[in-house]
Amino acid sequence: MKEAAFVVVYPDIETFDGHLNAVLDMLPATRSFPGCLDAHVGIDRERFEIAIFHLWETAEHLNHYMDWRAERGDLDARSATMRREQEFRTFSVP
Repeated sequence: MKEAAFVVVYPDIETFDGHLNAVLDMLPATRSFPGCLDAHVGIDRERFEIAIFHLWETAEHLNHYMDWRAERGDLDARSATMRREQEFRTFSVP
């Protein structure tokens, strides 16, 4: 079964553009990662929020990707400039 991941991140207001650029720079690697079917980023500059959507072939593919990002330090680097904890949700897609 496919797996969708939705993430909303809340960067510090003064680091919003840098955070957004870092997320956008990660997008090509996400899209080319084994098992990724689609990945998009949305922004709301009024609320200073970034939404990230991924669709994966399976939950295992998503887990492998998240492990890879964590091992590289990408997730910790982004967490350092957030004004509050991100919201991360996954859903099985029939």
